[in-house]
Amino acid sequence: MTAAIRADRVAEERVLVVEDVTISDTDDGHPVRMHGSIRADTGDLIIIQVADLHQAELWADVASGVRRPSSGQVSILGNDLATLDDETRAWLRGRIGRVFSRGNWLDRLSLLDNILLAARHHSERDEDDLKTKASALAAAFGLPGIPLGMPDGIDRIDLQRAACVRAFLGSPVLIILEDPTYAAHEVMLKPLVDVIRAARDRGAAVMWFSPSLEIWRDRTIPATRRYQVAANELMEVEGH
Repeated sequence: MTAAIRADRVAEERVLVVEDVTISDTDDGHPVRMHGSIRADTGDLIIIQVADLHQAELWADVASGVRRPSSGQVSILGNDLATLDDETRAWLRGRIGRVFSRGNWLDRLSLLDNILLAARHHSERDEDDLKTKASALAAAFGLPGIPLGMPDGIDRIDLQRAACVRAFLGSPVLIILEDPTYAAHEVMLKPLVDVIRAARDRGAAVMWFSPSLEIWRDRTIPATRRYQVAANELMEVEGH
């Protein structure tokens, strides 16, 4: 599989290229049309300020291959998603970790099973190893372990921590974060930056979407590039 060969050479590749893309959608019945380009290279931390989390979700869906843009090109690890068969496209999506603004927790599964679900499907690691990795990530985010129980019974801040554990589990090459410190910025910022740093050191690229201008401007977040969506145009902002 070409994608597999390129994924093994991630240090030599641009992880993500979203080029001259147009996204068409509706928000509360109103048409939404956005345009722009973005790239995420090996070791990058990209911060994107959006007007709201609906914008973040749309761009994240396009970047992860869940949504096809109206026009333009999306490539992951040098592979144009529009030219790939479903199996290869799904395989590439399995190399992506994500914090979803909507949570995306399955009510019928325990929180632990929710966290492990994607890694079980896409990783070759055994169950015990995945649980050990998940526990280590949980500790990094300030949890004594993976909370027991169902998602709807978990404290909101702990659920956000668990969402970050899920996103980083399995050594993804691209990590997409939709407002990852929601409701818990002060307690989660440093642990998140530390985990991001470790992911970048092994070659992953990280995209962090936030509607907060304060977060976007925060110099303690070591972003390599900063983007904004303004007047429905996604563009890089230099000098920030």
